[in-house]
Amino acid sequence: MKKPYIKYSTDELIEVIKVFNVSPESIDAINNILAEDTVTPDAGNFFRYYNTNSRVLAFEKKVCEKMTSKNALAVNSGTSALIAALAAAGIGPGDEVIVPGYTFFASVSAIVVARAIPVITEIDESLMIDPLAIEKNITKKTKAIMAVHMLGMPAQMDIICSIAAKHNLIVIEDTAQAFGGTFHGKYLGTHGDIGCVSLDAYKVIGTGEGGLILTDNDWLYTRAQSYSDAAACWRPDRYARERKDGELFCGENYRMPEMCAAVGLAQLRKLDWINESTRSTWKQLKEEIQLPSCAAWVKPNDENGICGYTLGILFETAAQAHEAINAGIGLGGLAAKDTKGVRDWHVYWGWEHIMHRKTITSEGCPFSCPHAENIQKYSEDMCPRTKNIMLRLVVNAILPGMTPEDNSKTARNITSGLKHLF
Repeated sequence: MKKPYIKYSTDELIEVIKVFNVSPESIDAINNILAEDTVTPDAGNFFRYYNTNSRVLAFEKKVCEKMTSKNALAVNSGTSALIAALAAAGIGPGDEVIVPGYTFFASVSAIVVARAIPVITEIDESLMIDPLAIEKNITKKTKAIMAVHMLGMPAQMDIICSIAAKHNLIVIEDTAQAFGGTFHGKYLGTHGDIGCVSLDAYKVIGTGEGGLILTDNDWLYTRAQSYSDAAACWRPDRYARERKDGELFCGENYRMPEMCAAVGLAQLRKLDWINESTRSTWKQLKEEIQLPSCAAWVKPNDENGICGYTLGILFETAAQAHEAINAGIGLGGLAAKDTKGVRDWHVYWGWEHIMHRKTITSEGCPFSCPHAENIQKYSEDMCPRTKNIMLRLVVNAILPGMTPEDNSKTARNITSGLKHLF
């Protein structure tokens, strides 16, 4: 006999199972098993605060244990994590945030959403923000440095944190593309004041959509909670007055859904395997591929700490990179896109929103804000070294689970193709 409807039941569970393309026969079998269950389903309204078995709370706890971070806050996207982190740090009108010219646009967009001013800064040949360029871009309005760990590789967090301490700046780590990577043995996202992770489906691990905020600073954690949950439900007494100035303010709703957190728990158990697998392939390909004299490997700041899902090669010229990309040997990069006029959201000259100071309303905030002074002049050639490096970069994508035999075949194919070209 079919059980009477309740608001949340195993009907929703079956729809989730269908996401995995389970066969109709298996779904029927699962339905039959569930029909015999004597326990009434209780999803706690899919809400972390009213669910004694909250997957979000369990996920945050496991992330803290894994990353050795005092606090972890699960949110609905990596972009939300960045915005909440900026808000937690008190960054707002007129404040400048130093950010590399090579990062996904969400990094710089979050700064503008926080009503602050992005200061676009050169990278070096590690593909990370150049510490020397950071020093040159610090002004009296600088409030924070956003260090971005691109392509699963670490920025020079020791030097960056030292610069920040010298100038009393906040360090926000954008670890969207490098979850589980390390620098000098310490997890990325835990070096600075606050770390942000993306759990988009295409990141190291994914929850479909989702993000994390990591911090050992209890006050930053409290303010991030406030911003990500409208300073409402998360509090010990949600209706009480603020316990400390700066705890309550108007925020957003960035809560991570229970379903995403459930996927996150399973994915977190695979994190080490994913990174170890891609890192092993990265090392094998690097050993077996023979580069021509006009090319060199991208040198990570800490080879042992990479995630390893992208193997980078730098050619002497953009023309050479273009040839390698178009040779049909499995290599990609910006050189081919740029010659075709294709915009790429990962490089600063593709950020039309910033280059032309486009804003959501006509008065031009935050760029027209009276608190902002001597704003950086944005142009497509403002970071020539970054543009030169990115147009010479060629990459090979690596997936977890690739076998040594697959890797050797890939290495032979790339070696042969490059030898034929150069």
